[in-house]
Amino acid sequence: MLEAAALVIRFSLALWVGGTLVAVLAAPVLFREIPSRDLAGRIFGEVLRRFEAVKQLLSLLMVLAIFVELETTRSLGGRSFVMGVGVFVAVATNVYLAMVVRPRLGYLRMKTGSFDEAPPDNPWRVRFNRLHRRSTAVLVLGWFAAAVALAAQP
Repeated sequence: MLEAAALVIRFSLALWVGGTLVAVLAAPVLFREIPSRDLAGRIFGEVLRRFEAVKQLLSLLMVLAIFVELETTRSLGGRSFVMGVGVFVAVATNVYLAMVVRPRLGYLRMKTGSFDEAPPDNPWRVRFNRLHRRSTAVLVLGWFAAAVALAAQP
């Protein structure tokens, strides 16, 4: 049972890290190649929404697997502790992005109107850009935490 839990955690973290890498690499290409920022944003926003849903499932699997490890070993020390903290931070970043940031970005996107037509100094666009930078930083933090947790796997 302990080996299965470790495998679930390792697999989930690998999908998390790899999926985030694909998203980070794909975003600039999409926004460069698609002439409309509105269309590129809708497409990439949907990709991120679906990836967040996958990460929520992965979060559930990892939390359950960590509970199995705790129940079996009665401790979470050393590398297991680092892995647990990494999983916690990764899960927390995904919850924050999905439950707080993404809805706010949607609201700011709606208030901005068309990004193809809104001037760069549009106050709603400025607020959107500021929150978007924060969401990118939080995504990278979760990516880093998942990578640390993967590397710390006992």
